[in-house]
Amino acid sequence: MSISRPASNLLDELVTAAERVGWKQTARTRVAISRVWEAYHRIPVANADNEYDRAVLRRLLLDLEASGQIRLLRSDDREKVALPTAIWLLPTRSATTPPATMPPWHPELRGLATLWPAATPKQRAAYAAVNRWLLTNPDRSRVPVRERSLEIFGRHGSAANFPTPEKVLDTLRSGPFFSDREELLRLIGAFVVHPPLLAERFTEAIGDGYYHRVGGGRMLLVIENATTWWSVVNSLPEQHDLGYVAWGLGNTFTASVKTLSARHAVAEIRYFGDLDLSGLRIPLSASATAVGNGLPQVRPAIHLYRDLLRLGLPIAAKENAAASADATRLAGWLGENTSPVAALLTRGERLAQEWVGFRHLRANTAWHADVRSSTHPS
Repeated sequence: MSISRPASNLLDELVTAAERVGWKQTARTRVAISRVWEAYHRIPVANADNEYDRAVLRRLLLDLEASGQIRLLRSDDREKVALPTAIWLLPTRSATTPPATMPPWHPELRGLATLWPAATPKQRAAYAAVNRWLLTNPDRSRVPVRERSLEIFGRHGSAANFPTPEKVLDTLRSGPFFSDREELLRLIGAFVVHPPLLAERFTEAIGDGYYHRVGGGRMLLVIENATTWWSVVNSLPEQHDLGYVAWGLGNTFTASVKTLSARHAVAEIRYFGDLDLSGLRIPLSASATAVGNGLPQVRPAIHLYRDLLRLGLPIAAKENAAASADATRLAGWLGENTSPVAALLTRGERLAQEWVGFRHLRANTAWHADVRSSTHPS
């Protein structure tokens, strides 16, 4: 049974915390509800729709129990939305399972040989992916950690082990290797990009907010994810027509677009996000909202999407494959890229926008057309 991304993230946090105190995943372990709440609050954007937190957490726990990952204790706290007093994390491997065959190590990872026998299956899969990446003699010039995580686990890991490869290093912190963040980031050539701070109204913040004012132009560019927001803001050409670059925060953009007003003088809205079902539904829904509020349509950043199709490696999406008619309708928003994107959606695959990374944005100029209006002089 598949589980939602927030449920998967919660499970990762629970497992990581249990491993820190010695859990080997060979027997069940009890986790108090206070520890479950701590794990819940570490999940990035765990409650994007601003629901009642107890209801969200209860739903996630029921999903994990239904999938066989945990078991809820029968006793609960007797609140209106009841939560168990504790949960059981269930074992994932036999105590007698022999470790997988150890790979030949890159010189900088030879120390992992001593960690391999006692490592969990997830840790071994992660060690092996980092090792395979290093053996390709990659460019290790520093990039945002989610872009590097996507490069390592999207190309050198399996979809079964790493269904959202761009987020692996957000939560994988167990064991000596992954818990030493400073040394890990040095080794893989990465740095942490913190999401821009949230503001009550994203067009009323200054500097780090939902958006960043980058000029006096009349164009708003909206980026779905925080890492790519950072990479775009820090790679903009000197000449552009942008007034703002906004962090869309996933589906939140469908509502936050209404906070634009006449005084912001936005004449064009362009969007760049993941190529999957939700990544296309978001701008289409936001565009309908914008037009209904007297704002411009939300149009695709064509060149950035073109780069994503060229650079990205498709992986299985968590959403079900789209029906042909639905895929064609959603992909039609992209214009020239309709056919390959429709095929991607009907195969049940996705492309994470982080494939269009900082290094590419700094080295290429074709995407600059996405931040200039059609009347901008070349």
